[in-house]
Formats: sequence, structure tokens, C-alpha cells
Amino acid sequence: MRRFMRHRLESGHKKTARSTAALSILVALSCSLFLLLAMRMADLQLLQGAAFRAQANANRLFTHSIPAERGVFTDVFGDPLVFNVRRYYSLEDSGQVYSPRTRITRVDALVRMASDAASVTYEIERQYRFPESTAHVLGYTGQVSAKDLAEDRSLGFTDSIGKMGLEALFNDTLRGQSGRRQYEINALGKLQRLVSTEPGKPGQSVETTIDPYLSQVAYDALGENQGAVVILDGDTGGVLSLVSKPSFNATVMSSTQVEEAAERSRRQQVADYISHPQKLFFNRAISGAYPPGSVFKIVTALAGLESEAITATTTVRDEGVLEVGEYSYANWYYTQYGRVEGDIALQHALARSNDIYFYKAAEWMGPVKLAELARMFGFGAKTGIELTPEVAGTVPDPAWKERVIGERWFLGNTYHFGIGQGNLLVTPLQVAQMTQAMAKHGTLCSPHLVNNQESKSVAAMTLDCAELGISQEHLELVMWGMLDACSPGGTGFPFFEHNREVRSADQSSPYREIDAGAVACKTGTAEFGAVDAEGYKSTHAWFTSLFTTPDLIDEHAEGDGLDDQEPVPVPEGDEAQLLELVGSSEYGSVDRSEWLEKVQARGSYPKKLVIMVLVESNEASPYKEGSSDGGPVAKRIFDFVYGNEPIQVEPPPEVLAE
Repeated sequence: MRRFMRHRLESGHKKTARSTAALSILVALSCSLFLLLAMRMADLQLLQGAAFRAQANANRLFTHSIPAERGVFTDVFGDPLVFNVRRYYSLEDSGQVYSPRTRITRVDALVRMASDAASVTYEIERQYRFPESTAHVLGYTGQVSAKDLAEDRSLGFTDSIGKMGLEALFNDTLRGQSGRRQYEINALGKLQRLVSTEPGKPGQSVETTIDPYLSQVAYDALGENQGAVVILDGDTGGVLSLVSKPSFNATVMSSTQVEEAAERSRRQQVADYISHPQKLFFNRAISGAYPPGSVFKIVTALAGLESEAITATTTVRDEGVLEVGEYSYANWYYTQYGRVEGDIALQHALARSNDIYFYKAAEWMGPVKLAELARMFGFGAKTGIELTPEVAGTVPDPAWKERVIGERWFLGNTYHFGIGQGNLLVTPLQVAQMTQAMAKHGTLCSPHLVNNQESKSVAAMTLDCAELGISQEHLELVMWGMLDACSPGGTGFPFFEHNREVRSADQSSPYREIDAGAVACKTGTAEFGAVDAEGYKSTHAWFTSLFTTPDLIDEHAEGDGLDDQEPVPVPEGDEAQLLELVGSSEYGSVDRSEWLEKVQARGSYPKKLVIMVLVESNEASPYKEGSSDGGPVAKRIFDFVYGNEPIQVEPPPEVLAE
């Protein structure tokens, strides 16, 4: 019995132990389950609560974006160069989140908004005051692409961004911040009520140095030619005009049409721009690299003087052709007209652009010293202007030729280098920068288009000038040659009559003569490409010049009310063509009196101007000359500034020009 009782007791203990263990396991499992539930609740409510609330609100709320006003570009007078216009749409169902919409005119939009403002929405497009002459500077805007959206998550599907020029470079500055309206919606996507409104922030405007009137005159002066014109403030490097032709209409690229047929026509025009054989979007002023020809003789002259290879009295005998062994190097005067200059010194060699003199000057100093001074003037490097894509060009020397071409340097290479030919390649902007340094007594300034950005403030621009350390005596000697080039006996015949009238007998300083109104210049006719069937190469025309502007502020009598000029009006409505903001006159499509009023209201204008002209050759006219093709373009711009009646100038029969 005792054994039985002990057995039952032991058995009971075992069952109790097993029950306790099972209960412990059950409690542990329950605790674990509750812990997991608590953790999940904490995760859902604390860690992911905001995300789920956002998802819930996304299902409950709808945000409508309000386009931000894009900042504008202003010109040197403070007037806008571009306008924002609204592209209106009527909504088929203004109470629906995603409603079909139809493009309408501004007039229709105003009528609809008078009774139901919510039934109309809009986007913003750009229109340009001078849509062709400033196109390569300002660029244009366009709808975002899939690539744009992938690269910038802040962009919306209907946004427009800068696609070229300053519009692209300053896109973030100009964009502003879109506003928004938030609505509560139901499960069917119907708007229930307006929850909140957040106004947008307009983009910042960008102040440029551009004179659009002068740019339009330059564009018109090029006529049917293709090429480039760069006009600089000779004291600061500010770019008043940077024109490339042929061009495109920036408004056509940026602004759509209401009527379906008109929009189809616009799109076809855009397609024609893109496929045009003359490369309309190519900015010849900064992206075109050309042999400079004789305008480079300014550098050759200074390099020869600075290296003491030549002096003011060094003479070279021009017999038409320079013979070196089996090779011969001719002067343009002899090649074209069979004439020679005889013994010639530097000043007259510059005025007559004598090749023989500069062959020998380059030989005596050597290519290395010539290349060094060329680089001091900014050749072979980008200027840093606020545009892309700018090219650096090429300044060759013996080391460059061996590295790039794999050949050693020959004397013939030096001769070609000395007259701006061979492997030397420059941009029109670089030639303008060189001329600006001459205008500022050997101080080179970085060309710039923008004034009011932190990195490009007016004060900073003043510091972007550097003295080249060239002897003032040498600068004046070269400047005398440039004055003579635009005077009777030189090569720049369009300015002969002007300089004949204003130049004085006082030979104390060429800069004083320029201050008194004389024009200094250098012509260039640059060969390129292969020899044709007649044994000639095609040529581009160069003409670079500098002069002091007249007293434009005192040109009108006092008390004419010019200080109270109205600002340029902003166009009303996107369905109309951009307002004609400049009238026609003898200068082309610009009225000088309107420009003069702007100058008067501003109260100042650059005192020294640099005008650089490049006229490219083409199949119809393969031989362009600096004097006869580039000079008249510069003279037409000069006449506009001075208020002269523009006339066609023919070279006098006794003057044979390069």
C-alpha cells in the first residue's frame, strides 16, 4: 500500500511538473505574441505612421501645382529682354482631379474665369523681345524631358526649363518655387473642398550687359552673310552684343500656338531649325574656331617688340615673294594685284597688313615667344564667358606640333603662324578680347554677360581685368598702325573718310586721337581648307576695331522729359504676336531715337567700344575679304552709334585693300 501511495504521489508530481511546464510555454508564447503585436503596432504607429498618414492623405487629398513666374533677363537699360505669357486651358470637368482640357485663348480664358475661375488652368511660356538677334545669348525654354525628370525630382511633368544659353545656365535661379492648392477628394476623384493654398515664389531676374538695340543693328548689318559680331565695353569687357548668324527664333522654340494648324506649322518650323544645313543653333562667336588671318598681326607685332626682335625702325624689303629654298611665301598685295611695298617698317606694315614683314618678324622672334604672347592675350584658352559650349582654340608651337601631329616644326610653320594662318585657331570672342586689351592700354578683361550674380557682380567684374605688362611705348606703336589701317593708305577703307575728318596733326598719342573720335582697326582675310581648281583657298573675313563713343548724354537738349521714360510694356495675351517694340528706320529694324532715349534715361553709356566682325565664306561666295565684307558691317554699327546716315562705301580706286 505504501508503495502504491508513493507511486501515485510521484506520478502526481510528474503530472504537475508537466502542467507547469506547459503553462510556462503557453505564457511565453502569449507574451511573445503580444510583444510582436506591440512591436508591430509601434512600427505602424510610431515608425511608419507618418508614411501611412501620407498615403492616407494622398488618397484623401489632391495637390494642384500653381506655376511660378520665371525670372526674366534685363538688358543694359534695365528693360526686360523676355516676357512670361500664360498658356490657358479650359477644364472639361473642373470638379474632377484629372480632367480633360482644351487649349483656349486668353480672351476665352478671361470670359470663363469671370463665372467659374476653377474651370481654367494655365502654364507659363516665354516670348523674347529680340527673338533672333539675342537667341544665342539668351537661348530658349522647353518642356522637360524624361531625362530631366530623372535627374531632378523637383521638376513636374508640365514644367518648362532652360534648354540653351543663359536660360539653361541660370535655370535654377530663374525657376522660382511653384505654389499649390490642396483639395480634399472622394473615392471617385471628385474635389470636395479646398483645404489650403500656398503661394509660389517667383524666380530671380538676371541683369545682363546686353544692348538689344545694338545687337539688332549688328544682326541686320550682317545681312545675308553668315558669321558673328561681338561688341564689348572696352573698359570692362562687358558684352553689349554677341550675335551669331544664321540664327533661330527663340519665341518659336519656346511658345506654342492656340490654333491646331498654327501649332503644326510652328512644330514644322522647329524641325526645320534642327535639320537646317547651316546649323542655326551653332554659336559662331564662342564655338567656332577659325584661323584669324591678319588680325593676329597685332599680337605678332607686340611679341616682336617685346622680345626685341624688331623695333619701330626695323625695316623689311617687300619684293612680293619671300623665297626660302624651294618654297615661296607671297604677300597678299602681290598675289592679288602684282604690287609691292618696297622697304617697310612696322607702323606702315600694320596699316598695309604686309605679310612679308610679319613673316620675318615671326622668324626673328621664333614661334615659342610668339605663342607665349598669344596666350597672354587669351588665345588658346576659354574666356570663361557665361555660355556653353565655348572652345579654347589652338595656339601652336614646336612642342604642340610634335605632340599632336607627330612632326617637327619648320620655318614655314613660323611664317604661317606670324600672319595668323597654319594651325592657329581662335574664336571671334577671343579676337574681341584681344582688341579690348588694346583699347584699355594693355589690360585684358574677361568678357561677361551678367552683372548681378554673386560671382559676377559689377565689383567682381572690375577685378576680372589684369595688366599684361606690355610696354606702353610698344602698345602705342601698334595702335598707330591700327589708326593708319582705318585711314587713307591703310586697308580699312570704310572708315577712311571719317578718320580723314577727325584725325589731327598732333602725333603725341594714338589714344588721344581715339578719344577725339578716330577709329583704330585691323583687317584680316584668312585662308582655310583645300586649294580649289583655280589654285586658291576659300577665305573668311575679319574686321576688328575700337573707338570712343560720342557724348550721347548731351546729344538731346535738357528738359526733354527723357528721365521719365516709361518701361518697356509687357505683351498682353499669348494668342497674339509679340509686340513690335522697335520701329523701322534707315538702320534696319531699330529706331535710333528710341535707343538714344534709353541711353539718356540710363544716364551713361560705355565710352569705348570694340566691334569685332567675322564674315564666313560660303559656296556662293568663297572669297570674303576683311575690308570689303567685314568693314562695312562694322561701319554700319558705328554709324548707328554716331547717328551718321548709313551709306554704302566703295573702296576708292587708288586703294587696294586686303
